[in-house]
Amino acid sequence: MKPQQVFLVIGLAMILLGCSLAPKYERPDFDMPKAWRTIDMGQAPLNIDWWTRFNDPVLTSLILEALAKNQDLATSMANIRSSAAQAGVSSSALFPQVNAQGSAQGQLVSNRTANAAFDNPGMSQEFTAHQGTLNVSWELDFWGKIRNQYTALTHVLMNTVLSHEALRLSIASQTAQTYFALLASDMQLETARRTLKTRQKALSIYTSRYEQGDITELDWQRARATVETARAQVHQSAQAVDRAEAGLAVLLGRSPREIIEKAMPRGKSIRHLPAPPYLPAGLPSELLLRRPDIRASEFLIMANNANIGTARAQFFPSISLTGMLGTMSAAAYNLFSGPAGAWSYGIQGSVPILDWGRNWYNLKDAEARKEASIATYRKTVQSAFQDIRNALTQQRESEHVVKSMESQVKSLRRAVDIAQLQYDNGYTDYLTVLDAERELFSAELSLATALQNRLNAVVSVCQALGGGWKEKGAEPSFPIIDTKKLVEKETSVLQTTAKKNPTPATVPTPVKAKK
Repeated sequence: MKPQQVFLVIGLAMILLGCSLAPKYERPDFDMPKAWRTIDMGQAPLNIDWWTRFNDPVLTSLILEALAKNQDLATSMANIRSSAAQAGVSSSALFPQVNAQGSAQGQLVSNRTANAAFDNPGMSQEFTAHQGTLNVSWELDFWGKIRNQYTALTHVLMNTVLSHEALRLSIASQTAQTYFALLASDMQLETARRTLKTRQKALSIYTSRYEQGDITELDWQRARATVETARAQVHQSAQAVDRAEAGLAVLLGRSPREIIEKAMPRGKSIRHLPAPPYLPAGLPSELLLRRPDIRASEFLIMANNANIGTARAQFFPSISLTGMLGTMSAAAYNLFSGPAGAWSYGIQGSVPILDWGRNWYNLKDAEARKEASIATYRKTVQSAFQDIRNALTQQRESEHVVKSMESQVKSLRRAVDIAQLQYDNGYTDYLTVLDAERELFSAELSLATALQNRLNAVVSVCQALGGGWKEKGAEPSFPIIDTKKLVEKETSVLQTTAKKNPTPATVPTPVKAKK
């Protein structure tokens, strides 16, 4: 083949490289509500870093520590670097592969073989060959197979990055909710200890009255039982505190020694944390589609869409250009002389003829995977709307629950005082006092849980939206991390490594698929 013909082939190849057999990507449609149902949501907006809304520096420091040291997040970051490297490996296949090769070989040939050419005493049986070559190969991507492989891996990379965002949001939410559980357990432990101390004092009085014959043994035994009930609650609440502290330490990524020995700091009591703000009325439902998990799920559809193009390309011929430039000589000192030069070039092609349905099944598998990813995407969106609906209801109703519980506790405290006064004056029996105290104790413990649920409701709304929002009519603070900067950071790391590595693999910034 003449050089002009080679250039013509390369030119035609460059023109055909724009061909792709991947189907056009279209985002799945949904019947979306235009806005949330009209509710009086109040005016206070959430901050970008939603946890600062609670005005608790300890909570803020704990969440920042978790985001910096949590081991699940460390694993997720490693997965991002792995996905970026895989995309880099795929991108290298888009360009010609150049390899240098050298060899030196000595050989002794037997003169006892058939038709041996060594009857002449002057001919040597020993041979030495030295060779140095530069080999070039390039598979022409006529049908977009390699480009679709690369596109799929860049979409997988973005899926991994957005999954990391979703995990960050989840870790921050878990840290806040575990912290609230710790504060609620502290409040229950404080209530149990206070109740135990009060009942122990009362038991001391009732014991003296029983010994003097002023009360019956039945009343005295009931008083003893109330003491043990409060004592048991103290131990149960202490266990809950310890569980919350240990769980929080793991979320923060602390060492085994710190998990065992280091105490967990507290900020404000759960009674003094601010009431949760409400979601502004009329916030457009499209904001839910900005959730990291929804966006990650969509990139998975796009990756599987590109894989269909790769599978389709397997049905068509594969054509590669090859070339070699080097030197060959029997003596090393002649290796770089003019007569030792050697070169070659050529075109290689292959086309599947009989593969017993392998390519067809691969295509059907790729199409089925895309269908599965679309179903997963739809389910993710449905779950997102379920989350926000439940979170909004929880947020609205939990406020009413807290107000009712606070009113109940106030009334029961007054009821205990009245029952005790009536018992001391002989107007009622001790069972009435016990019932009033039991109801008060249970209500105080339930109030701590209600306060915890009210705070958790704020976290649930933020998590359902994928983060906070600035104000009515403004877009929320998405993404939690800057995906573009993260990908650029991973790309620069790979490029720096590539300079030290003879087989570089760089990752261009992924290009968004056209819709």
